[in-house]
Amino acid sequence: MAPIILAAPLEGWVTPLEAVPDPVFAGRMMGDGIAIDPTGDTLHAPCAGRIVGLQATRHAVTIETESGAKILIHLGIDTVALDGKGFTTLVAVGDQVAAGDPLIRFDLDLLVREARAVVTPILLTDATGFTLTAFAPPGAITVGAPLMTLHRTAPPQQKQQQPQEPELEFGQQDDDPTIVRRTLRIDLPHGIHARPAARIAALARETRAALSIEKDGRSASARSLTGMLGLGIALGDEIAVVARGGAAAVLLDREGGAGFAGKCC
Repeated sequence: MAPIILAAPLEGWVTPLEAVPDPVFAGRMMGDGIAIDPTGDTLHAPCAGRIVGLQATRHAVTIETESGAKILIHLGIDTVALDGKGFTTLVAVGDQVAAGDPLIRFDLDLLVREARAVVTPILLTDATGFTLTAFAPPGAITVGAPLMTLHRTAPPQQKQQQPQEPELEFGQQDDDPTIVRRTLRIDLPHGIHARPAARIAALARETRAALSIEKDGRSASARSLTGMLGLGIALGDEIAVVARGGAAAVLLDREGGAGFAGKCC
């Protein structure tokens, strides 16, 4: 795959990710990337791809490139609390978009008044097999200007690494066939949005065994931010946390299911 230049999806001021006033984004728990403090009112596609995620509260969108990279754009910080106020979506999940296409229109004045911050992270999530380089320096930027470059890298198994116990992917099992299921009711005011999803993924990576989240007959790996956000888990929803394999069973038995959710969220 030839490198893809990801274009600025917003007019504004380029900001390093570590300067974003939220430890989940600044600590790259959701993925590597950069941020823009917007001065315009429309979010555009940074590249061609398919819309694979669009939060019900309309403040975040995920684009999947033809090569499978997922780019998440999260408009502002704690904007989930606005419950969609000030945002107008211009696309739907499943739409194909070209670089520069408008995705979301937003009321910048309202966001400045009511959101904790309007700085907007642009992130590579679920990044296995991809990397980012050539980040734009801090300063003013216009829509469509080069922001960073996406590269396809060799699959992890082709890299020279020290031997280590491999992680299981969702759907695989280790030698222990144990399956443990815990049913939880979500009491987070805004459901499982970007921040709790990132913390769940971090917890899931602590164990070699497979963890998944299920809701309404659909499931997602607990290591996949895009997958979890796509479940649309809201306040009051009932979900199941499923652990496959002995190591994961120990984790859920120790945390009691509810403890797992409490720690991550």
